[in-house]
Amino acid sequence: MIITIDNTLKLELITENHAQTIFEIVDANRAHLRPWLPFVDRMQTVEFANNFVKGAMQRNKDGNEYAFVIIENKKVIGRIGVYKIDNQNKIGEIGYWIIEGLQGKGIVTKSCKAIIDFCFSDLQLNRIEIKCGTENFKSKSIPEKLNFTKEGVIRQGELLYDTFIDLNLYSLLKSEV
Repeated sequence: MIITIDNTLKLELITENHAQTIFEIVDANRAHLRPWLPFVDRMQTVEFANNFVKGAMQRNKDGNEYAFVIIENKKVIGRIGVYKIDNQNKIGEIGYWIIEGLQGKGIVTKSCKAIIDFCFSDLQLNRIEIKCGTENFKSKSIPEKLNFTKEGVIRQGELLYDTFIDLNLYSLLKSEV
């Protein structure tokens, strides 16, 4: 599955062909990604990345998540997806990351808009959540730009390298778009 955003940017459902590239971009961006993503230290080999991708592919197949790579000018530059899909309550959670050199260019915002449309139109979800560290100022700017409502703070909501961090909880309802 491919979601075309514009003539240079697209989202492609993750496949085994992406494992090597995901490993390489995580490896090249460790210092940038590590403060907010708990998997970075565990991704030390292409084999780990391959298993990571295979797990995502299975969850995609099961309908529990839809994990995509972000591709700009035919080059993988990050990941985005809707995770922890609760079909009973029609809720999904968006997560994303991008390589350091491409932050601040609107790529993640555009990618989120495409995922939001996919969630509400194709998946028929009613509610989308974004959770991000309260100190992750770049990440929290995304839901704020996209008119999500900040519902509050989940105290010690994520264990990140032996430390619990607080998470902002944002939501967007289908009726609000």
